[in-house]
Order: sequence, then C-alpha cells, then structure tokens
Amino acid sequence: MSVINTNQLKSALERLCLVLPKRGTLPVLENLRWRVAKGHLDLTATDLDNSLIISVPSPGPPTWNIDVLVPAKDLYQAVKTETAPNVEIKIHEGKFEVHANKRMVELPCVEPKNFPRIPDGELSFRGQILCSALQAALNKALFCLSPESTRYCTDTIKLELRESKFRVVGTDGHRLSMVEGAAKNEATPEFSTLLLRSTAAILSKLSGESSWVKLSTCREETEHNLFLLSDGSMLIARPSQGQFPNYENVIPKAPLESRVVFQREELLDGLTKLASTAKKSPSSLVKLELSKSPACIKAEHDGAANRIALEHTRILGKARDIGFNHQYLTQYVKSLETESISMKLFPKGKSEAALFDSFRYQHLLMPLRD
Repeated sequence: MSVINTNQLKSALERLCLVLPKRGTLPVLENLRWRVAKGHLDLTATDLDNSLIISVPSPGPPTWNIDVLVPAKDLYQAVKTETAPNVEIKIHEGKFEVHANKRMVELPCVEPKNFPRIPDGELSFRGQILCSALQAALNKALFCLSPESTRYCTDTIKLELRESKFRVVGTDGHRLSMVEGAAKNEATPEFSTLLLRSTAAILSKLSGESSWVKLSTCREETEHNLFLLSDGSMLIARPSQGQFPNYENVIPKAPLESRVVFQREELLDGLTKLASTAKKSPSSLVKLELSKSPACIKAEHDGAANRIALEHTRILGKARDIGFNHQYLTQYVKSLETESISMKLFPKGKSEAALFDSFRYQHLLMPLRD
C-alpha cells in the first residue's frame, strides 16, 4: 500500500493527461506508467512524440518495486474530485485500487511490456529559459501556425537560444509572431530547434512559474529535446524535421511611412461588433479607414456596410486605409495585455506587410485587398 498526497497526485495526473493522444491510436498510449523504485514514484505518459515524466513523493519501503500500466483518464477522474488529504493505493492481482473517504475505485492494470521506450541517451545541455516568459511566448506564437505543413515547416514553432535571450517564432505564411524572453546560454553556442505543435501546446501549460526550464538534447538513434522543469518534471520531445522559413528576411527594415497607435479595448470592441458582418464575406475582410477623421473600422457584405469609429486612434505620418482578415487581427489583439497597440506601415513599394510591435513581441500581418 502507498499513501500519496491527493493534491500532488491530482496535479501530476492533470499534466500527464495533456500528453495523451487526442485521437485513438495505440490503446497502450491511453495508459500511464506507474513505477515505484527505490522509494520514488515516477508517472509517465506518452503520445510517441512527447513523453512526460513526473515524480511524486510516495512514502514506502525502499525495497518496493512496482511497474504497471493504469488507464490515465480513469485514474484522473477517480482522484480529481477527492477531498481527502491523502489517498491509498493498493496494487494486487491485476487490479489498481484507490482508497479514500470510505470509497474504493478499482481499475485494471497490466505489465508495461508494450509501453513505448522513452529516449534516455547522452544529454547535451543547451541552456535555461524563464518559465513564465516561455509560456507567454508559446501562446503568442501558437495561434499563428498553419493547420497543415506545406513546403516549409509552417505547422511548427522555431525555438532559438542566443546568449541571454530566447526567441520563439511561428508563422503560417500570412502572419508571423516573433517573441523574445530571458534565457541563460552564455557557456554554449547558439542553439535552435523546431517544436511540434503538440510539444509547444504542452509546454505552454506546464510552464508559468517564476523559475527556469533547463533545455538539453538527448541523442540515441535520433536527437530529442529534453525540458527539465523546476519541480523535476521532464518533457522529452521529438523535434520536427524540415526547413523553417527564413523569417528574418520578411521583417520590414525600410523607413517607416506611418505609425498608428490604437487603444486596445476600443479596437477589440470594434472587431467584436463587426464579427457577424465580416464572417459573411468570403475573405472576412475588415478595413481600417485611417484616412478618415476620426479613424474607423469597417466591414461590408452584400451592399451593407458596418462602420465603427476609433476615436482614440493616433496616426503619426501618412494616413492610408488598410484591410486585414478579421480572425487574424482579432487573434493578435486578444494576445496582448497592453492598453495600446502600435502598428507600423511601410511604403508599399518596400513592404506591404504591417508590423505590430510591443515589448519583445513583434507580429507581422499581411493585408487583404478589396
């Protein structure tokens, strides 16, 4: 019998469920590996691309050796509503029993012989990344990814480490997010890797504390990324293969034609009110009419126009109208936490793209034509 803190087990199971495949593939992947050795309990879940290992304190004789597979979601459902401070675990005769508050939940368990092998080759340390900054960066890049890959890896995120900063880049060819944050990489060369969408989504939910994530690479037959969190949890992830677009070449460097500063809440309110009209048009176009006074945001469909004034918008330089995909612009505005939004426009002969920028966050968005 093992006695485990309920809240610690809940937290571990909640995070492990992030790794479970969303669609049924191999039945064995619906299980987590429950392994006790030398007085330590390690819980492991994998979808073949990502493997998460979490250690949970489990008082018991150091001679105990237990290694079984148990249905992950069923175990989480059994534990997540439990109010007792501790739960007792009994494993015998192919049954996994959870005891607490005069309640007993019985689940099947099997030997882990069919569970995928987790890469554990030689490690090469690459650097450290601030957890909270990594979470924010990934969330700002994930919405930019393409639903499918094309010639370039537009369904993956590029992660770079450069001395005292990291950079996360995501693009679908129509928009691009580039976000930077604090890192520690002074003793090693610059490093870059491509994160699968699933890896980035998991990391965005695992991190968030004011601490550091240690990044290493693990090489066996192929190289894997290993992210070590401050609580000892490990995410081992297969990197994406292929070519990422040369994003630095598309960031406009020409002299500015104008800078436009919006009030975030006013722009978001306008986008919300125009949503029903914009979504009816084939391109979901919304136009920023910056040449008007005051500036407006407009959507049209089938001869009907819906226009909202943006009275707090400031324009420095040449004023011109520009249109964007409603969904793309809305997703960017929602990703910000600032009170204002800065947009840079460049001469059309140099660059048609609009560059939105805030502290350590640049977002490139291609305009739409009428």
